[in-house]
Amino acid sequence: MRKLFRVFVVISLIWVVSGFSFEKLDYRAGMHKNVCKDLKHDILLYFIFVDSKTTAPWTEFDIKSTLDSVGVAVRWLLQQAQLNNIPLNIKTDYFIGNEYSTISRNLPGGTIEKTATMPNLKKGMQNLNDWADQIARKAGAKFNITQKDGIPEIKLPRNKERLIAFLRDEYKVESVALIYFVNNYFKADISIAMNTLSSEDIEYAIVSYKYPAEIAHNFLHLYGAADMYPTLFRRNEKKARELARMYPNEIMLDPYARKISDLTISEYTKYLIGWTDSADLRMEPYFTDKHKNF
Repeated sequence: MRKLFRVFVVISLIWVVSGFSFEKLDYRAGMHKNVCKDLKHDILLYFIFVDSKTTAPWTEFDIKSTLDSVGVAVRWLLQQAQLNNIPLNIKTDYFIGNEYSTISRNLPGGTIEKTATMPNLKKGMQNLNDWADQIARKAGAKFNITQKDGIPEIKLPRNKERLIAFLRDEYKVESVALIYFVNNYFKADISIAMNTLSSEDIEYAIVSYKYPAEIAHNFLHLYGAADMYPTLFRRNEKKARELARMYPNEIMLDPYARKISDLTISEYTKYLIGWTDSADLRMEPYFTDKHKNF
């Protein structure tokens, strides 16, 4: 079981692109895109707890322990920003119903990994985006939007794009990092960051596990960070090994069960998330990778 779990983790946290070709993948395509343009200034981390028939149910304990992990991840991110003289303020909030009730929506393929790849990656991505839209619509339907005198009533959010637009306005922030949490703590599945290299849909992440390092890792994906270990979109194993050797404590390496306080953000990742304006020329080969045609 442990071996199978590691196989799934190795292909986790993949980047999603709208076009599929044999051209090289360039991770810099995720910089300054969509809502999560760069990791600076006022940001809202908003998350939704999702139940399905194939994931463990969200208990009050699970939700509270995940909230604790989010707090640890956010404090670490703010500490890293302070060390690098980056102005950063992360607000956090989440959708939850009465008595810790969640939103229920079954994954089309039963798991994130199966949904993302069946019958192929392109169709799988579409299915995940539709799934995420339906959850955003369910959450938006429960918002209490008051009508002000003389101002037309604002429509409730009906998909993830409108949900993020509503949250940006409501919380007065520059960007919203949207994360869906599914409870796969004792199950074998993946986490995934969606739409980070494309402007055709809003970026968001689906996170399976509540480790602070896993949460911070996926959060950084939304702002342009790239995996630095072998995944479906980091296929050049030689480059991955070299990156791991150069930056052994990097947050964008495999985050599974790693203690976040031991991790750092490398110069490579700082450039991709907008914390530096230029990259060392020696990094140039590592910004591109093979691109698999699906």
